[in-house]
Amino acid sequence: MKVINISVLSITSRIRAVLMLILAYAYWNLYSLVYPHLGHWSVNYTDLLLALPGTSRDFVLGLLLWTKSHALLYAFMDLLYKIGFTGVIFGVTVYLLLIDPKSAERLAKGYLVAFLILSAIFVIAHVYPPHLVYTDLPREYSPPSWQARPQFVLPSPHCTVDTLGFFALVRRKEKLSKVLALVVALIPASTVLLAEHWVWDAFTGILLGYIVHKLSERF
Repeated sequence: MKVINISVLSITSRIRAVLMLILAYAYWNLYSLVYPHLGHWSVNYTDLLLALPGTSRDFVLGLLLWTKSHALLYAFMDLLYKIGFTGVIFGVTVYLLLIDPKSAERLAKGYLVAFLILSAIFVIAHVYPPHLVYTDLPREYSPPSWQARPQFVLPSPHCTVDTLGFFALVRRKEKLSKVLALVVALIPASTVLLAEHWVWDAFTGILLGYIVHKLSERF
């Protein structure tokens, strides 16, 4: 009887985790779709950001050129960046669904909370990414789209979800979890080395991810 109850609880946790993941991802995509209307009065404070260290063209270009000068590193960083949002959101959650449904459910709730906070921030204020400020950077960047709004920069959504995924993995004892945590931990670096984000985007994204992680422990 006890085994049956545990199985039922496990199935219930998996269902809740899947539903929460779908809700979080659907919310973020819907928000991105309607953002031009919601963010119509969002304040652009890119000029204020550019007064901070680590935002000069020389700094941004130097990091990008250094990364490109190491072909394998550049290819690896490029791959990490491409999988660093949707890939991490679904990949880490599905992995946890298989081994620990409750952790998967907690992580999915964390994604939803993070998206709610990010959406509130971007409605109020935003900055633009390095490659839209310094338009001559030697890298081919994806054009702005409803799935990649140029205003969704600080805090970095990439770094926020990656931090949540990292903490969900690193606390576990499995060797595979530790390896996956290490890979996820490198993604924020890719956002900066490829000039997809400012250093400050990564820092605030990691900070937000940590705060949401601590909050999710109370869920």
